[in-house]
Amino acid sequence: MELSHRLPTSTRPPRTSAANPIWMDVLRILLGLFLFVKGAAFLDHTSDVFSLLSQQHSLAELKRASLFFSIFHMAGGLMIAIGALTRFALLCQIPILLGAVLVVNSQNGFTLQNTELWVSALVLALVLFFMIMGPGRYSVDHRVFRHRPLAQ
Repeated sequence: MELSHRLPTSTRPPRTSAANPIWMDVLRILLGLFLFVKGAAFLDHTSDVFSLLSQQHSLAELKRASLFFSIFHMAGGLMIAIGALTRFALLCQIPILLGAVLVVNSQNGFTLQNTELWVSALVLALVLFFMIMGPGRYSVDHRVFRHRPLAQ
């Protein structure tokens, strides 16, 4: 009886995000477009965002925070929609969405009438979902970073 320290090898290629179903790509694109629109809405309502943030914090530069949120939502939303550096763009969205869920929208309570809280929580869940699942087949990431077989 021979004892071997070899691990069994799999003959299957490793799973990539290119194996994700097409509906996930559509959902990723819609998420990116939603974040872009939300960022543009922040630009329209900077005074509202400033007043919400000033209730919690006494920082002198809160006006820059709303601009920061807008830029990150708009740039990150476009990056997520086209699938360019998707996981990095999603990672940049997490602190903003956590702040929206835990600080800003929770002021109105955890009721069903607080739709902004539930939308922020849903978007945060989708961001975490795509951090795990990857960008998908129809993305710039897949076109640039896909594994090509070596020519022999």
